Amino acid sequence: MITVTANAFHEKLHILEEEIILNGPPSALAGNVLLSNGAEETLFIRGLPIFRSQKGEDLSAAPETLKLTTSLQPGEERMHRVSHKLPRTTPPGTYESLIRVGGKEKRLNLIVQPNIEIEMNPPELYFNSVVPGGSYNAQLSFANKGNMPFKIPDIKHVTTLDTDYLCRAASLAMREKGGEGFTAMMDELTRNVHRDMADWAIVRLEEGGRIMAPGENIQLHFTVPLPKEVEPGRDYSGTVRVWDHMLSYHIRSYEDNSSEKIN
Repeated sequence: MITVTANAFHEKLHILEEEIILNGPPSALAGNVLLSNGAEETLFIRGLPIFRSQKGEDLSAAPETLKLTTSLQPGEERMHRVSHKLPRTTPPGTYESLIRVGGKEKRLNLIVQPNIEIEMNPPELYFNSVVPGGSYNAQLSFANKGNMPFKIPDIKHVTTLDTDYLCRAASLAMREKGGEGFTAMMDELTRNVHRDMADWAIVRLEEGGRIMAPGENIQLHFTVPLPKEVEPGRDYSGTVRVWDHMLSYHIRSYEDNSSEKIN
């Protein structure tokens, strides 16, 4: 068996297409390549060299090897699925390179699609002591992992819910109206839920509206005020959607030595 790598390739290995096209987001480009083994021995292929970029695009940080892990028997031709990674922040566009295999040059077109990807930590926030009208603050790590500018959204109002509201509403409805049938019980449950729901919480990200460049990392300042009609003896929680990420916050009704300061 002969091992073929980007630095030690075999003249009997051939790519049967004139052009290879890989398409997708920068870190997950994929496509097919038809390989042929003209040798009398089995070829184990680990990589093919990507040796030149055309059009002047900056791919200096890109890998110079098209990685494969496959083998071909003597005389075998087979289509292979290949994948390739570029730096996450590579701008959308078509990047033309060349691969030299079996003494011939083949075009390699990398079609990079727009990709919006963010990273936010932590995904859950915890605060202590429920104070009607109180305001709770935290900082989040936020990164633009995509290859497009990303605008931090302005968060609108969200519902802050008593953690046990649904269980309590259903239990009370069953006790009060369970004997009167399903419809009466559901009407009572609806009234209980409506009665226990707090007003909207106007969640705010101080950096809302800011445009982040690909690869940029910042700290987000998060603020959530509690409505005045919440009850100090209950726990509350809410969920905020930031693009495709969900941020949950939980406010417990007790205090301890690690409790957050409330404005």
